[in-house]
Amino acid sequence: MGFLDFTIKRAIPAAAVGTITAWAGITTANDDWDDYFGSSSSSTPTSSNKEEKIVILGSGWAALNALRKCASPNKSVVIVSPRPHFLYTPLLASSSVGTITLRSACEPLRALVENAASKATSATFVRADAREIDVTNKKVYATTDSDGMGLELSYDKLVIAVGAQPNTFGIPGVQEHGLFLKEAEDSAKLHAKLLSNLEKAAALSHQGNKYATEIDRLLKVVVVGGGPTGVELCAELADFKNHDVAKRYGTDISDRIQIILVEAMPRILMPFDESLANVAKEHLVSKGVEVRTGCGVTYVEGTDVTMQPSTPRTATPEQKAEAAAQAKSEEVGALVWVAGIGARPLVQKLAKQLGQTDMRGLKVDETLKVEGTNDVYAIGDAALSGLPPTAQVAAQQGKHIGRALRDGIDSPFKYNHMGSLICLGSNNGMAQFPDSGKFNVWDAIGASNLGADANDQRGLTGLPAFVIWRSTYWTKLLSTSSRLSLASDWLKAKLNGRDVVEPVLKRADTLKAPVESFGTELRRNNTIRLVKNVGTIATDPAAVDGGEKKKKKRFWLF
Repeated sequence: MGFLDFTIKRAIPAAAVGTITAWAGITTANDDWDDYFGSSSSSTPTSSNKEEKIVILGSGWAALNALRKCASPNKSVVIVSPRPHFLYTPLLASSSVGTITLRSACEPLRALVENAASKATSATFVRADAREIDVTNKKVYATTDSDGMGLELSYDKLVIAVGAQPNTFGIPGVQEHGLFLKEAEDSAKLHAKLLSNLEKAAALSHQGNKYATEIDRLLKVVVVGGGPTGVELCAELADFKNHDVAKRYGTDISDRIQIILVEAMPRILMPFDESLANVAKEHLVSKGVEVRTGCGVTYVEGTDVTMQPSTPRTATPEQKAEAAAQAKSEEVGALVWVAGIGARPLVQKLAKQLGQTDMRGLKVDETLKVEGTNDVYAIGDAALSGLPPTAQVAAQQGKHIGRALRDGIDSPFKYNHMGSLICLGSNNGMAQFPDSGKFNVWDAIGASNLGADANDQRGLTGLPAFVIWRSTYWTKLLSTSSRLSLASDWLKAKLNGRDVVEPVLKRADTLKAPVESFGTELRRNNTIRLVKNVGTIATDPAAVDGGEKKKKKRFWLF
């Protein structure tokens, strides 16, 4: 068989089948078949045929999935968010050390709204921050900036999906001096801080041991919070230290980097089975990460961080005094706070208006409707639904509400837990999945049974879990361009190492009046002379006329 015949008869059909299979797999995994074939309910117009205005507050997992599903005829959808992009939060740890670019973790919001507009009567994005909700008159009040330029938006149905914000638990100094990992700018700030500290330490190292104490401080990173985000960040930091820093800055710098993971609970990764959490801890320790469990931060002042043994809420005054006596302060180069989340001010304000006593979120019923309201729904981290605040929960709730609004039918939400994944770096990962009780793919790849204590869960570690982590999160991206960008970043990091270009967060003033064209202060330039004839240099002997030199003239250069 010739090459042309082989290409036509074998290669092209195989590629086509592979592409269709991959598309079908991604669509099935994301529960998105109704994007292509619709539903019987959505194909039938409502009895009134009246256009319904739906306002969605937020631009995260819950909000964007609600937008995609509710976009349909007779629906006018408005997305309100101060953030002009969808942020793929599981990739923030990778972007903070340059494994990927932030572009791969962000999806332009207007592109997603434009796609929804092709299905709905209209879809609009309003970049503003919702400040107050009037549930009686069905209005949302928002501002475009901190100066209070206000907007008033009416709605027929309202979806509150504003997510959550970092929770510092009132610990003094954390808000002022800590770094976070919740938004895209948080990742950029952390990336810039790490690289800035590395450059300072490298410069000071040329003075021998003169600045040894300062170098050690600059190269100490404390990550507070032993959940999935904290563990993944420490794994990325360890890979960055062991590979990229050692290669570009030398082992004299990389060997002095300290990565400390602090967790107040007795162990890390509380959502995972204890046996898997122990595997993750051993893996981090083997990569040079110091893991401190049963330890809490009590005070932060500048570069000083005070830590002491954590105590339970039921601790006696004597136990608290004993823990406080063991408090120690140490200087650090960066403090990263990923220890928990709390409700945003908008959610707290509405919860108070509705008479709630629990300010962690909005109480919802089984259909995700906010208790005490009509036509107001809360999903994702903004809702108190009894489910963990994860992207998986938010995405499923968003799709449920979107379909309910599209079809005009409220129905109980049922969460389908697909498992938990975490990346441990260095081609290692960890996965925990529910066991169906029948032969499944986990048997084929050697996933161990965690036993009755883990509610018949399956556990998987190593390279297979790492492959599942990457492939799963890759399929969850919302566009083909983002998938291609992410795959390219992973490939570049593997071949050429991580990005060590410090992000420019704020352009410094470079011009002073008056200035020369190259940005320095205006001064008389003695090296430049004015000549009458182009191409003739005043100091050239040929320029001397009648034995007299032409008069040299100086001038200002602008």
